[in-house]
Amino acid sequence: NNLHLLSLGLIDDKGQGAFKKAAPAKKPRPRPDKVEPAGPARRSARLDGVPAEEEDLPLGDGGAEEHWSPPTRAERDPYLCWWTVEKDKPGVQRPPLTATQRRALETPLTQQERESLTLAGGEDDWVTDLLQFARAYGGKHPDAFCVPSRENFRKVLDTVSVLASGDGVTCSYRGGTFDAGVQYTPRQDLDEALSRALKWLPKKKDKSNGWTFTHPFEKLKQHQRALTCTCPGRILDTSRTWSRRQYQRALFWRHLFPFVWPAVQPTAQAEASARARAAASGTAEAAEWRKMGEAAAPVQAADQEDE
Repeated sequence: NNLHLLSLGLIDDKGQGAFKKAAPAKKPRPRPDKVEPAGPARRSARLDGVPAEEEDLPLGDGGAEEHWSPPTRAERDPYLCWWTVEKDKPGVQRPPLTATQRRALETPLTQQERESLTLAGGEDDWVTDLLQFARAYGGKHPDAFCVPSRENFRKVLDTVSVLASGDGVTCSYRGGTFDAGVQYTPRQDLDEALSRALKWLPKKKDKSNGWTFTHPFEKLKQHQRALTCTCPGRILDTSRTWSRRQYQRALFWRHLFPFVWPAVQPTAQAEASARARAAASGTAEAAEWRKMGEAAAPVQAADQEDE
């Protein structure tokens, strides 16, 4: 019989049937009950055609709309001198401006005053003076003439350095160089120079938000109003090394800022200018101008000059 079934292909040579009996169907596993999400269903801004910033955010447990925001940065102290901060020291606080100091910074020099300024030392000395002054009084926010941030101070340095060297100012989105070959000094007519600069690169085309020309030139003008170097009778001797204090520099209104330059006396030009402005002013204003011709009380400086 097996041979006959084998010839019909109904069994194999092992005697097993070719057609196995079908196994009984397994019982389907019960599906878990569907759990509805606690909050609203997730949505895709891309599929909904809504910009990502306009997509509705899920509501928190309190029911109020929750928006992500970056961690709050510590508020910058506008009078903290960041260059004095050390690992084990909190840093020096610069005193707020007095009314006399503010008047000096906000009053442009006359042409006669500007032309009376003389320089001492090397070509870069006035730049050192400017940077010492600008890092203490060159800020604008949150208070006028506050200590600037490190980043803003660096931006001022970038422009001032190329103006002082005569390399001129360039930018990546405007060809050419502004004032190449012109070495700037504190005697410069900065209003005229800034006017030309803003024709070379108008404000509406300036992608630096004013840091190419406007802000650095304002720091230059503040420095010009407050100070410049003079050294009466100094003999230039390239064979001798002069320290900054040996230059015996006196500045136009330098004596009003003892935080940066301690123990400086007013120059004859500053005294004469203060008397002239006092004579041409009203009673209250005249008193302020007379103060500007007097020596300021010394204060603790942020850093001392080299001996």
